[in-house]
Order: sequence, then structure tokens, then C-alpha cells
Amino acid sequence: MAAGLPEGFAGLFPNTDAAIAEGELALRTGDLARLIGRPTVPLAESVRAALGA
Repeated sequence: MAAGLPEGFAGLFPNTDAAIAEGELALRTGDLARLIGRPTVPLAESVRAALGA
């Protein structure tokens, strides 16, 4: 709220952070791999490959 967010909106951030920490967004359905027709690659691996490391 000190940054100017409305109170109701500001209250969502701690709840969202807690949910992420508990794995709420870690759902792995395989949908993306099916859509793109190949296995997905972790972001860190993609960045390493792009940087040539």
C-alpha cells in the first residue's frame, strides 16, 4: 500500500507468494509439450544454451 496500491489489491501479493512457495503453480500437465510437438526445456537450460555456456 505504501507504493500506492489499493488495499484489496495489495493483499493479494502475500497470498500469491505463499501459494507459489507451496507449489500451487507447479502443475505439470504436459499441455505445452503436446501443443508444440516436442518436450519442453527448463528455462535455465534454455538460457545456458542461448548463451553458449
